[in-house]
Amino acid sequence: MMIQYKETKLIDDKDLRQLYESQSWKSYLDKFDDLSILLQNCQIVYSAWDNETLVGLVRTVGDGVSIQYVQDLLVLPKYQKLGIGGELMKHVFKKSEHIRQLVLITDAGVDTEYVRNWYEKQGLVQLEKADIKGFLRLK
Repeated sequence: MMIQYKETKLIDDKDLRQLYESQSWKSYLDKFDDLSILLQNCQIVYSAWDNETLVGLVRTVGDGVSIQYVQDLLVLPKYQKLGIGGELMKHVFKKSEHIRQLVLITDAGVDTEYVRNWYEKQGLVQLEKADIKGFLRLK
């Protein structure tokens, strides 16, 4: 298997839908008829492909100068633990070197400890360890 990485916002809804469905991200699936709209105003969109199959995606939003949010990071389940997520994050880190804050917020799911350990392995620090507070409004 040879994974190809692309930096493009031109990804079809059907490809995105398959990836988001694999993670059961219903908040996106139920809300948007065309998921490609999610990519239009992103700072970074970087994807991983196995031939014609979208197997991973990271997208960020922000001002491109002082703050960048990793909005989504997804890898198809059968492609997880192959280094694809790490490669996607490396690209974000490289493209965001000049940005003061890189922020990622994730759901507290079943594999919380695994996810936390994985993000720390990528060089991210939990807010509580960074001596800052986070606040969130959900709709």
